Amino acid sequence: MAFPAPGAAAVLVSQWVLITISFAVVVARVYLRLVIQKRKILSSDVLMCAAWVCAVATASFDIKFARMRALEPQVKTTLEGYNGTEGEVILILKLFWVSSVPFFTTFYLCKAALLAVFLQVFPKFMKKRRMFLWAIIAFVAVSYIVSILMVLCVCLPIETNWALDPDVACPPVKVAAVFYVAWALHFTGDLLIFILPWLIVPGLQLKWKLKMGVYCTFLLGLINIIFCLVRFITIATSIFHDVAPLSLVELWSALDCNIGLVIACLPSLRPYFRGRRGSDYPYNSNTYPKSGNTRPGEGFNIITDPSGSRATTSGTPKRSPHISTSRSGVFDDPWEDGKKSNASDVELVKLKPLEQ
Repeated sequence: MAFPAPGAAAVLVSQWVLITISFAVVVARVYLRLVIQKRKILSSDVLMCAAWVCAVATASFDIKFARMRALEPQVKTTLEGYNGTEGEVILILKLFWVSSVPFFTTFYLCKAALLAVFLQVFPKFMKKRRMFLWAIIAFVAVSYIVSILMVLCVCLPIETNWALDPDVACPPVKVAAVFYVAWALHFTGDLLIFILPWLIVPGLQLKWKLKMGVYCTFLLGLINIIFCLVRFITIATSIFHDVAPLSLVELWSALDCNIGLVIACLPSLRPYFRGRRGSDYPYNSNTYPKSGNTRPGEGFNIITDPSGSRATTSGTPKRSPHISTSRSGVFDDPWEDGKKSNASDVELVKLKPLEQ
């Protein structure tokens, strides 16, 4: 797959536009939690902020590469076509090796932020789903450790990563092995995380507009998967056929990294789009008739766990079984954070009528 070689400006502009967007999303999320909802910062928020910091650190290396003219279209990944001194070549190779750490860290912090959200959303009575979720968390953690260890330990001593002497330099086979293993772990983690929402969204009692909004939010993960595949094809093709321009590899790597960051942050902004409207939700306690003869909440059981323990309501319920109303009047969304004082697992299950 042949793509035209971009210049340094294209790499930097695309990269920093996405970083700016993700910064706006992170700030909006923190403002929502602290100012609007007046709640504490969640672990997912901390992970998103950390991922953004790592993304900025990764992008900063490209600024240095651009200043050293390493991102010119004629420069290949082997630095063929680079007009610089031997010292500059060694410095570029050193920076590439060091930049791998924040690069991989950004990927896995984005994954961790999404997994933290799912950990808050998945009810405790969904034992099999939570076991699957914890298995994915363990896989992602091990994948990050393996990726970093391969960067640090495959080529030893470390100086061989930027050595210019072919007899001393790290063999290309080992460099390719690091790329293939790290990419496979990263891509597998993305696929597993993409599957997770579909284990729980179908069970939510939401009106179709709201459910479609949730579906569309997580379908954005397909965009990240596509960019991940394109990055792999670009680099793998350069290994087996023609050496790709360094700027092209950096562009696709930056897009893969920063689009993943934006997508990881987007689900946390759903309350902004929902606002204070209750019409999108299946139940609204404010719309129940107040007549003494009409008691819509009577005769329903709320199934809170598989063992059949039940809570019976009489009269108008204080909150809906799926979307609850807080004291402030803002409708709580089970996909929002799962740390609300009035939230419970019953918000994610169906109602069954009492047997007469």
